[in-house]
Amino acid sequence: MMKLENIDKYYNINTSSEVHALKNINLSIEKGEMVAVMGVSGSGKSTLIHILGCLDKQTSGKYFLGEYEVSKYSNNEIAVIRNEEIGFVLQNFGLLADKTVYENISYPLIFNPAVKYKMMKKLITKTADAMLIGDLLKKPVKELSGGQKQRVALARALVNRPNIIIADEPTAALDKATADEIMEVMKSLNSIGKTIVIVTHDRTVAEKCKRIVELSDGEIISDKTIA
Repeated sequence: MMKLENIDKYYNINTSSEVHALKNINLSIEKGEMVAVMGVSGSGKSTLIHILGCLDKQTSGKYFLGEYEVSKYSNNEIAVIRNEEIGFVLQNFGLLADKTVYENISYPLIFNPAVKYKMMKKLITKTADAMLIGDLLKKPVKELSGGQKQRVALARALVNRPNIIIADEPTAALDKATADEIMEVMKSLNSIGKTIVIVTHDRTVAEKCKRIVELSDGEIISDKTIA
């Protein structure tokens, strides 16, 4: 479970450009949920998922990941949690274009001391096959289509077998048919118990999730479960 209690986030505190990005956020996401986070640019979506993903820290309030309060971990411990427990799918893929599919998928494993070198190939191949890109492992990413790149991004997010997937606008750079394919992949991951959090501007995408949380000016204005 991910639980935010009375979370506030400020940037540029005590300056003329101070920004109150999140305002008293209270949010619980249970294990196995599939949640969409919506809102216009500047509403606080990115700040919210950065805190959920342990990429940033709140100014005040508490964040619990499971039973533990994240702020009580050291930076090194948080880095390990982030690498092993959370898979990120970034807007515009976040891949290294000149590297191969295999190399791109491998990066989270390099920083996981529990994964020995001999295991890496097996994990990468298995994950790529599950994302239907097993035949592309030797190809440079720059030669792939948008849909193939997003599958590589998903494979990279999944290769460490995390329990949580956080996706920032995963369909924004895709045509409708490809976006639908990626959302079906997300739904299939959710069906096997993965917790999925998707930031999106697209209500059609959001409505394929089980719950929609809407932000405006740093506050939650709506939190609805979809029947």
